[in-house]
Amino acid sequence: MKIVEATSVKDYLDRYYKKSKMTLTLLQSYQEEFERNGYICTSHHDNVMGEFIAWPDYPRHLIHPKVEIEEV
Repeated sequence: MKIVEATSVKDYLDRYYKKSKMTLTLLQSYQEEFERNGYICTSHHDNVMGEFIAWPDYPRHLIHPKVEIEEV
C-alpha cells in the first residue's frame, strides 16, 4: 500500500484517479467518505499508481500485518 500526497480530495482525484473511471458523483462520494472516516483510499484498479493507495493516511489497525506501507 502506498500513502500518497494531496492537498484536498479534489487534488487526490485529479492526481491519482483514472480519468476513464471518473463519474459525476465521484468527488461528492469521496468527500463524504473523507469527512466520515478521515481518509480515502482507492484500489489498484481505479488509480494510476497501479497499487492500493490512501490519503492522508490509512488507519494502522485496518492493515494486515504482512502489508508494508510506503509513503510517497
